[in-house]
Amino acid sequence: MPDDPPSNGPNVRIGFLVAGSEMVSFTLAGLFLDYVFGTLPVFTIVLTLLGVAAAFYLLVKMSKSLAVKKPPKPPATSDGGTP
Repeated sequence: MPDDPPSNGPNVRIGFLVAGSEMVSFTLAGLFLDYVFGTLPVFTIVLTLLGVAAAFYLLVKMSKSLAVKKPPKPPATSDGGTP
């Protein structure tokens, strides 16, 4: 048995990156701008939606780059054995 515990790979980092940098920072920026200008829900809603869109864009971009790096599977044979 290996001595090292199993790794979650890049999945945990991607989740924290998406949730932390895009969604939360855009929402906090919206709250700050609403506080400064006195328009409470306007900037918060707009920047939160923009942060969600940016997070999805980043997630799709990362998943496409990870899919390109993955080697293709060998074709399966009809008899179920190795080619």
